[in-house]
Amino acid sequence: MKVTSIGLFLASALSSVGCAHAIARYDLLERGDIGIDRMVETARRTCREQQPKNALPSAAEYERCVLEELRKATL
Repeated sequence: MKVTSIGLFLASALSSVGCAHAIARYDLLERGDIGIDRMVETARRTCREQQPKNALPSAAEYERCVLEELRKATL
């Protein structure tokens, strides 16, 4: 009986630790995604403001601008 209760306790403790670790890892990934989303949105906003107002925007220039801004943000 004693061995069974110790085994159940250990199994419960290991399950709890595993769940806590999985939740912490998910939170870390979620925060990383939010940070990336913010960087991309900031780069897009900066490049939209730099586009000429009286001419049609160039997709290639806009793409280059966003990529440059993202490179600057990661450095």
